[in-house]
Amino acid sequence: MTEPTPGPHGAGPEGNGPQAGGPGDVRGLDWARLRASTAASYMERILAERSRTSFLWAGGAGLLVVLVAFIGFWAWAIKDLPRMPDSASLWVLNRQPGVTFIDAEGRTIGIRGAFYGRSVAYKELPPHVWQSFIAIEDRRFFEHRGVDRQGMVRAMLANLSAGGTVQGGSTITQQLVKNLFLKPERTIQRKLQEMILAGRIESRLTKDEILDLYLNRVDLGSQAFGVDAAGRRYFGKAAAQLSLAEAAMIAGLPKAPTDLSPTRNLARAKARQLVVLEAMQDAGFITAAQRAEAAEAPIVLASRPPGEGELGYIFDMAVDEARKRSGELSPDLVLRLTVDVALQDAAVQTVRSGLGPLGRVRCPASAATKPGARPKRTTCRKLQGALVMVDHRGGIRALVGGSSYEESKFNRAVQAKRQPGSSFKTFVYAAAVEQGLDPDTIRYDEPVTIQGWKPQNYDESYTGAVTLRSAFALSLNTVAAEVADEVGINRVADLACRFGVQSIPCTDEARRKTPIPPSIALGSMEVTLLEMTQAFSTFMREGQRLDAFLVESAENSKGDALYRRPVVSPLQIYDPEYTHTMNGMLGRVVQTGTGTHARLGDRDVAGKTGTSQDWRDAWFIGYTADYTTGVWVGYDDFSPMPRITGGGAPADIWMNFMRVAERDLEPQPIPGVNPPPVSRARQEMSSFYRSLAEAFGKIINPGREKDRSDLLQ
Repeated sequence: MTEPTPGPHGAGPEGNGPQAGGPGDVRGLDWARLRASTAASYMERILAERSRTSFLWAGGAGLLVVLVAFIGFWAWAIKDLPRMPDSASLWVLNRQPGVTFIDAEGRTIGIRGAFYGRSVAYKELPPHVWQSFIAIEDRRFFEHRGVDRQGMVRAMLANLSAGGTVQGGSTITQQLVKNLFLKPERTIQRKLQEMILAGRIESRLTKDEILDLYLNRVDLGSQAFGVDAAGRRYFGKAAAQLSLAEAAMIAGLPKAPTDLSPTRNLARAKARQLVVLEAMQDAGFITAAQRAEAAEAPIVLASRPPGEGELGYIFDMAVDEARKRSGELSPDLVLRLTVDVALQDAAVQTVRSGLGPLGRVRCPASAATKPGARPKRTTCRKLQGALVMVDHRGGIRALVGGSSYEESKFNRAVQAKRQPGSSFKTFVYAAAVEQGLDPDTIRYDEPVTIQGWKPQNYDESYTGAVTLRSAFALSLNTVAAEVADEVGINRVADLACRFGVQSIPCTDEARRKTPIPPSIALGSMEVTLLEMTQAFSTFMREGQRLDAFLVESAENSKGDALYRRPVVSPLQIYDPEYTHTMNGMLGRVVQTGTGTHARLGDRDVAGKTGTSQDWRDAWFIGYTADYTTGVWVGYDDFSPMPRITGGGAPADIWMNFMRVAERDLEPQPIPGVNPPPVSRARQEMSSFYRSLAEAFGKIINPGREKDRSDLLQ
């Protein structure tokens, strides 16, 4: 019997699978479990893949949140972050406004606001000056890049150990950033900005530049900024002259400039100084012996600078002048002035003493009806005075704007416009001389009417024939009016304008609005004391005009020039020969005329008195070969004075002041003050006119004859 043939897959006759009982027998396999196991494995793989994907998504989202948070934090940290200017601008950035005034000799005579002293470079200072700051503020200054991380950790540990803030972690660069850019509040944002800006400064400036900037800008109390300012304010010394003990005391101030100021609390300043000295020894800057010596060294503080006093008038004027000449000014300003402090003090004292009891009246508290109201005229009347002195260059050497700057800031020497009275006759006669009239020309002192105006003399009397020289010396009003009319009042005004009197109408347009009246011959148009003094100084300079000035130069505390007065050549506006003639006439006023109170012994003096109507203003303006000085006296409310004339109090003030000013100077002649002898023919003519004048006086002034023996001389 034939056996069955196996199927193609080793199956039985039907080809349905392995043979029963063979190794491939699957009849006993659990298909359900197999399918479940397979499904579970598949699901595990899917879940694993999803888990990895979720983790990646979660990680990415977390990173995004962190990034957004960081960006937000950074945006918050740099919000309102100041922009970094160029290196040069850092010196003047955000300076406290302040003006330092120095005199012609370079001495500081006043400070308004913040004081920055002179610009210094640390390498030019004694080592102990800058080392004291390095030792106490930032010992690793030359090693870090703006932020000292080691110092921050050290400060944090020290503060934690002490249970409070005993040590700071800010570097010198960070302190500089705080002074230059940031507000003083203590916040995380400000601290972060401080660190950012410190890094930027370190990348832009060298260490030397940063230290120089810090030493010139650091706040050291009492409105002193910078080590030089502090040295001058506390010890009266420049930074280069500070001793180790003084430098250590100053270096201790940045921690608390106000509270540690030596002028406020010397004991606390001393205690802080000892800490600085210890730090300097620890840093190896000084020895133990040097530390001990400095600790025992006595501290002598400079006397507190006095208030501005009467220099206030000069300081106000100086700031205004500097602003006009140089435009926009630096917030910190150093103005070199022409003023001489010794002469200024003498001017103040002579004005005050010359005003007498009328200048010492104090306005009672009840004089004003309410706060800010003007005092009542009847209860508050104080005689005021002003003085100006100029030299050959036009420099103002002394200026007094009133009897008390504290009581009134109004500068009467510059701002007050008053009638100059007979002092204006100087321009009348100067114009007459220029037109060919001679000082010995005869004119008649008699009643006169000019365009309806009838001028009268001070004593309401007339003398008849008189020389122009004598008429000027005795300040005869009628003759001055006649001469001005003869020469032409516009020509007189033109000459005054040419000499620098600009308060009167000087242009055709101005004169169309305000015509020149005939009474200008007697000083009826208002002018200032400064411009009158400046005008008279033209005679002192042989007819050369130079405008008065007060500011020689303006610079910032770094030394950058903001303004330098240029070399100005004087303008020849009046012939020297005519000037000599006017010198002789003005000299006669002092020798024998209304200005005899202004005599200075054997020294040549020339000048002119002036008294306005009803004694409202009294003037004397005069000059020697060295200086021209003008003095004005009057009431602010234009009230009449008790018969004070220009030949009285103003001439006395002038004489007393100029006596001090000329004390150490050799007498120098004024060309023309002592005119050459009069010829015999002219003496005979003068004798004839003198007898004629005496006869005329008896007729026109019966019972009021006066000794006028010098009228025709």
